[in-house]
Amino acid sequence: MSDNNKQIFGYFIHPNVQVDVIHSRIININSVVAEGGKGIITLRTTMMRLLSYLLEHANGEIILNDEILLNVWDKHELSSSTQRLWQVMQALKQRLNVVGIPDDFIIRVETKGFFIREGVVTPLYYKKVIKY
Repeated sequence: MSDNNKQIFGYFIHPNVQVDVIHSRIININSVVAEGGKGIITLRTTMMRLLSYLLEHANGEIILNDEILLNVWDKHELSSSTQRLWQVMQALKQRLNVVGIPDDFIIRVETKGFFIREGVVTPLYYKKVIKY
């Protein structure tokens, strides 16, 4: 599949959580099967944009607060602040707990930013079909 036709669908968070970026859903695959549909949450647009940005940059390096504010809020003509980032991050972590993702999945680096350990996130792609 050429890179030009690859589009991000979402992410797989080891061992059993799928992030569906297109539909703003997070699914614990084991819970959905075992509990008859439970284990699915939906995120609001900005919260999904924040999670997607973090997952896209989940390489074990610090993602700076300024980068997050610029790419999640400012580029979308939303008002940004470190306080707002902290509030949305806390709410996101609570939502992630619902589907079994632990608090230490997203790690805060005091006054600098956040990071996600390398090797726990796998991007999922689909092939964009171009019709002529």
